[in-house]
This record gives sequence, structure tokens and C-alpha cells, in this order.
Amino acid sequence: MSTRSRIATVVATAVALLVLSIAAGFAFIYSGIYNVSASSKDNPIVAWMLHRTYEASLHRYGGKDVAPADLMSLENIRAGARLYDSTCALCHGAPGQPLSPVGQGIQPSAPSLLAATRRNNPPLMFWVIKHGVNMTAMPAFGKTQSDDTIWQLTAFLYKGRGITKDQYDALKVAN
Repeated sequence: MSTRSRIATVVATAVALLVLSIAAGFAFIYSGIYNVSASSKDNPIVAWMLHRTYEASLHRYGGKDVAPADLMSLENIRAGARLYDSTCALCHGAPGQPLSPVGQGIQPSAPSLLAATRRNNPPLMFWVIKHGVNMTAMPAFGKTQSDDTIWQLTAFLYKGRGITKDQYDALKVAN
């Protein structure tokens, strides 16, 4: 067999495998076999792939915004606590409160943003809050909130890791 014949065979095989893969992908998509309901857990492989894609995208696009110099001021943290209570606690929960029915129905589950183990890096959180996350229930708040307001929320999320119910209640009260 000549070199040219071998190359042609390899190319033909590669093209055939590509066409077969595309056809299999379309067959899967149109079969309806994958359950997309929010009442069923994602397949662990799909969940891993989606989370890994989220993390890679976040680190590629997020974290480039510069936080205000006074980000961690008590005024910003309090304003962020009030915004969290009015817009985020529904899905992400709040200290000492049961998760709302909406929060219980989200799949994948919204992370507990006030858990002591969270990092809540303000520039990355800013990006997620501003732009949202596709294929989750996380909306893009940049469409309805100013950057200053989103930064205040990130200040609270950073400061609020491991917060108690009493501390949370004290922060969300307007002074």
C-alpha cells in the first residue's frame, strides 16, 4: 500500500468518525432520552462537566473588574446584606431560616453563599452576579443593578462567610 493510499485511508476514517459522532450527537439530542426536569438530579458525569465548564469560564472571564477602594466598609457590607436578604436569600438561603420552596426546587441547587467554607472572592463573585450563569437559575443582575450595588453585595458575601443569624439580622437592618 502506498503512502498516499494510507493517508487517504486515515483521512477517510477520520471523516467517517467525525460524521458518525455528529450523527450520534444529534440522535441523542432528538431522542429525548436525557431527563432535563428540575425534579431529577443531573447525571454525575453531566454535573461534573457543567461545573468544570463553569469554573473554567469563570476563571477565564471573571476577576478582571477592580473593586472599589472602600469595598469592605461597614456601609457597603450593610447595603449588601439588605440586597442579599431581598434578592438572594430566596435561592441561596439565610442563617437560621429554612430554605424557601423556590430554593428547594432549583436544580442544580444554588450554593449556600454564607457557608463558612466559601471563598467568595469579590472580583469573581462580582462577575457571576453581574453576568449570571447559563443553565442554572442564576440571573444576570447586571441588567437590573448598578456595579456599585453589585460590589456592595460582594462585600457582604465576603464578610458574611460563617455569619450567625443574629449577626445577619443586625447587618440587614438599615442604619
